[in-house]
Amino acid sequence: MILTRLCLTLRHRCWRSSSGLATALAIVASNAPVLAEGIEPPTRGQTVYVPIYSELRHGNVAATGRTDVTLLSVLVSVRNTDPLNPIRVVSANYYNTEGVLLRNSLPAPRVIPPFGTFELFVEQRENQGGSGANYAIKWDATAPVSQPTIEALHSRFQAGYSVAFISRGRAISEP
Repeated sequence: MILTRLCLTLRHRCWRSSSGLATALAIVASNAPVLAEGIEPPTRGQTVYVPIYSELRHGNVAATGRTDVTLLSVLVSVRNTDPLNPIRVVSANYYNTEGVLLRNSLPAPRVIPPFGTFELFVEQRENQGGSGANYAIKWDATAPVSQPTIEALHSRFQAGYSVAFISRGRAISEP
């Protein structure tokens, strides 16, 4: 299927010629990691770094050296993708742009059932984090599980314009 699509994309009839087929196979083989869906191996836990843009700097730099700033609300979503096993969120440390810990947003560990979701919320009026804020979310499980999807939905809706985008978490360590 991928080979047929690749051949059609390249506008070749490579399935009819051996040199075209060899070329297409070489392209597919060299790009195998790109073509794969990226199923990650099961694990018992991780710490996941999630970029948080609680404010956006935009516009031009004024004579004062400052730019315009728009504050955003952020919904952080921790989704257990394992169909059989729960996971446990152990901590959700929130850091500002300078890397200073502002708070642990999770006073006690929280269990997320299979296909369940746990959410954290950064209010629009909260501007302590700055443009380089982040969460370090630590989770674990009693058995190897599929890795959760951890994303942050940033938004601001008002008359005249709206902003919304997602940043994805990235594992930075295993337990």
